Amino acid sequence: MNKAKSQVTMLIIFSLVVFIAVSLVLYLSKSSIKRQSSQSIKKIQETALDTQPIKEFVTKCLDKLSKDALILIGKQGGYVYAIQGGTLVDYQNTDEGKFYVKNSDINVAYNIKIPSYNIFPYTSDIPDYPWVLFPYKDESNKESFEGIFGMDNMPPLTSSGGSHSIQAQIEAFVDNNMPKCADFSFFKKQGFDIFMNSSETSVIIGSSDISVKSKIPITITNPATKKSAEISEFSTNINTRLRDIYYFTKELIENDIENIKFNINDIGNSRDSLGVRLVKDAYSNDDLVIVSDEKSSIYGKPFEYIFARKNRAPALYYIRKSTLEFESNHLITEADLLQGNELKAEDPDEDSYRFTIKALASNPELPVRLDRPQIKFRIEVSDGKLLDYQDITVKRLPIT
Repeated sequence: MNKAKSQVTMLIIFSLVVFIAVSLVLYLSKSSIKRQSSQSIKKIQETALDTQPIKEFVTKCLDKLSKDALILIGKQGGYVYAIQGGTLVDYQNTDEGKFYVKNSDINVAYNIKIPSYNIFPYTSDIPDYPWVLFPYKDESNKESFEGIFGMDNMPPLTSSGGSHSIQAQIEAFVDNNMPKCADFSFFKKQGFDIFMNSSETSVIIGSSDISVKSKIPITITNPATKKSAEISEFSTNINTRLRDIYYFTKELIENDIENIKFNINDIGNSRDSLGVRLVKDAYSNDDLVIVSDEKSSIYGKPFEYIFARKNRAPALYYIRKSTLEFESNHLITEADLLQGNELKAEDPDEDSYRFTIKALASNPELPVRLDRPQIKFRIEVSDGKLLDYQDITVKRLPIT
């Protein structure tokens, strides 16, 4: 009996030990699976590189730099200076009035410069400027005022048009300023290693927008896993009618340098939300011309293209007879010199002007007595800085 009871007890104890052992094995196995799963998830999290935030960050840089380039081009007469990341040489402070006009500490380049040419019958040399018999009259006696009254210094729109194009300057500005803009310190603090190569930007200037694409090879590495990812293609679009603004401004400049009677500030020049405003005598007698587009805005403000216009000389109407003859001791008056011609002139910059008539002799004031074989007189028109003139020679008639 006691022996049977002992066997039962031993069986119970053995069963309990087996149960505990099996339970322990199952528990340890489950814990191991959980631990392995947790490690796998952690490994996956460490290995996966989400490049989207970095791509968005660089794209925002590209967008900002493109807009900043456009603003500089608009404010500086179509140019971005080398110190700013552009292509144009940096001017000195002493260059104001030669290459630029300062406007609120911004150097605005001249897009209209003083003419310098000799293309018969046109000349920039005073007193034959703009041509000797100005204005020209056709067979019907209709006056013509078209000639050469300035030089176009507006940069080309695209690279195919020549050096320092607006397209090339936007591209250069983006590429030169991208390393400074794309500061990855925030992402590096999150444990990423980021290496960025030089960017290569291309710009397409459309009628209603500007497409900017930049190839920037960027390598992102997770040091913990040595896993890497690469991104390189970035793009943005700026809703600015740069092409329309450019050709509108180009037309204004061409009209202003070809026709002395063209008024660049005439309200009739405005069209399709493109307007023109003139700032007279911004530097000496040099003007600023502001073209604005109400349909294009950057950072919430209408886009403006501002350029400087160099002061140009007024043109005196030709007085038909440059040599006159009178009796000895004749008292020469203004009426004698003008011979019935009206004293007239035109100014290409819409400046006011005044006339002077003087003898090139010891006593310049009219009337002058013809007491010698001949006296030269000069008829001048001046805007206060520049002038045009015609000399009239009065000879004494031979004594018979």
